[in-house]
Amino acid sequence: MNQSYVKTELSATLIKPLYLLLFVFFGSVISGFAQQTVPQPDQYILMEAPEMGEICKLPPTDINRNYFKKAEERYRKANDEVRSANFEINYVNSCSDGSEWPAEAQTAFEYAMGIWETYLQSEIPIRINASWIERDGNVLGSAGPTLVARPSNGEEDTWYTIAQASAMSGVDQLANNDFGEEHDININMNCNFDDWYFGTDANTPTGLIDFVTVVIHEIGHGIGFIGSMNAENGTSGSYGIGSNNWPFIYDRFAEDGLGNELLNTSEFPNPSVELYRALTGQRDGVYFNGIDARSVFGGQRIPLYAPPEWNGGSSYSHLDQSIFTQSQNLPSALMRPRIDRQFAIHSPGPVFCGMLSDWGWPLGSNCLELVGGESQIVISNETTEDGLNFGVANVGDRVERTVSFGNDVNSEDPLSYNITIDSDDFVVSPAGLASGNLEPGENVDVTIRYIPRNDRIHEGIARITHNANNAVSPISLNLTGESLREDEIARLEDNYPNPFNPTTTIPYVLPETSDVRLDIYNVSGQLVQTLVNSQQPEGRYNQPFEAGGLASGMYFYRLIVNDNVFVKRLLLVK
Repeated sequence: MNQSYVKTELSATLIKPLYLLLFVFFGSVISGFAQQTVPQPDQYILMEAPEMGEICKLPPTDINRNYFKKAEERYRKANDEVRSANFEINYVNSCSDGSEWPAEAQTAFEYAMGIWETYLQSEIPIRINASWIERDGNVLGSAGPTLVARPSNGEEDTWYTIAQASAMSGVDQLANNDFGEEHDININMNCNFDDWYFGTDANTPTGLIDFVTVVIHEIGHGIGFIGSMNAENGTSGSYGIGSNNWPFIYDRFAEDGLGNELLNTSEFPNPSVELYRALTGQRDGVYFNGIDARSVFGGQRIPLYAPPEWNGGSSYSHLDQSIFTQSQNLPSALMRPRIDRQFAIHSPGPVFCGMLSDWGWPLGSNCLELVGGESQIVISNETTEDGLNFGVANVGDRVERTVSFGNDVNSEDPLSYNITIDSDDFVVSPAGLASGNLEPGENVDVTIRYIPRNDRIHEGIARITHNANNAVSPISLNLTGESLREDEIARLEDNYPNPFNPTTTIPYVLPETSDVRLDIYNVSGQLVQTLVNSQQPEGRYNQPFEAGGLASGMYFYRLIVNDNVFVKRLLLVK
């Protein structure tokens, strides 16, 4: 992009005759163009995801559970301020009988997406391709990511879903991909199932399956509840996808019942019979061992579904059916491999939110509140009250300010945080510090960079979403900065009021520390008063001018900045 600019430069020598003064006022214009540097996106690697039927084949049970968990109250009030992610959907009609997506099913689907928008944090839209299609047997739905990615700020040699990679990096990793893919998630919903309940009130009648709950479940797989472990051949287990055989981030938290990591090749060669035995629960079960997930599960590891015979589409990439049917665990029962009738849970639940936090998903306020424990955020009162002022810069410059905060040394749990900014002119640098976890006593210095793209005053808000119990989440910081055109030495603005009597204000802006002189002249070119004659740091100045002893008429004010001259006129009317 080319950015035009205007620069006026004249000698600072005092010019007395009026016609010379007017010549200075109109100046000579030198115009040109400057190339704006566009930062390169984070480096990342993409590849196609596994077939989604291998991830989830969600069937119903014949049990009427009579359990209902509504969406959070503030979501039901449709408060857009708590929605920190944006889902987009494309409906596809693929039912062989020609039936199309029912309007009530679409309403329920979009309600489920809206719930997820309050639990996740992403500047990049999450795009879903939703098919109304027959599913095998009694399968309610299936889903998975379209692509997997390795963002530069993720774990080394690890795959993430395309939606999470975009959310983590702040870069739309789906854009311009070589696979022709336009969506982050594919979801199939069974058009031949007769017992759907499409209501959004979480009050599912006896014998029916809550459609919203199934959609929330399937989106859960699409955003990352997915592992690469496999034991289909019945004799050996394996993991990894692609020529490099990388695991998913989900896999990095998997252990057997004895505490052995499933990715430990000295314990579980890849492939091996030992891994098969682990995946089928023959080593005292399979568990997810993440700090944040454990913190909401009584400090215990999370049991995963590991039946004695491998069940593709159910084993491993789900929570244990039996453990999460127990009444105390039902609030986290969303990701079981089977769903009961007369059962509705319109929330990912605390365990799933903890898992999302463990594998690095930027969390929205609803998830952070569920993960929250006995942590206390410590941040400067001056920072929260005054925000961050980046002063004045030129287009293309980079100005940095630091936000320092931490988890109080007396906290009992880790502090999870996520920072989002609602303006493209301010960014967290590096992007990897935009979210994280802090142990008690740990602190972090987060740099926010101001990179103005045009010449104006910029404002934004940085929101620190957190799980601390001593402060409202999110904490909002006002961000302000002002920029001049590239290479513009200073800017002299119109005085106000004008006409005036007897006092007016003369505003001017400096992008760097400069030698400054501000004078008032009459129409004869005679110096009337010197208002400023000193070195001044960068910033915006509002210089008062009191003209009580002067006669009515036209006057001129001249600003000299490092030998560059700027002139404007003002009118005194008594």
